[in-house]
Amino acid sequence: MPSTLTVAQLLDICGSSTMSEATTKGDALGWERMNDEHVGEWRAGFLAHNGGSVDVIRWRRGEKQGDGILSFWIAKGPNGHKACSYSVTNPAGLLDALTQRFGPPSSLDKMDFGSVVYWKHRATEVSFSQVGSSTGVTIAYKD
Repeated sequence: MPSTLTVAQLLDICGSSTMSEATTKGDALGWERMNDEHVGEWRAGFLAHNGGSVDVIRWRRGEKQGDGILSFWIAKGPNGHKACSYSVTNPAGLLDALTQRFGPPSSLDKMDFGSVVYWKHRATEVSFSQVGSSTGVTIAYKD
């Protein structure tokens, strides 16, 4: 199985300016690129929520749920933005690495069942959520 994603790799892919650039960087991970069948449901949900149009690409690290899924998209329309999302189970050190990179969070909510952490730096928003062993990170850049 390919290696897990580092924060540096995540930020590099998320910082891509175009779909082509993100595709090249994401494919270099050696993860399986997800086909349109796997992306279609995500796209439909996104369009219903956001409006406008969206180009998206997704990769899966392994066959098991929780091995890691990385998505990158560029949305056009009234809520235009580019963003990426990474979901994984038991990501050792991910929150610490994000805190090291972005500094103290803008908000931090810890509960018995998990944590929600948020950073805002100029046009960049980073959200980290962990419930049990499931973790998600979303990085968004406003146009």
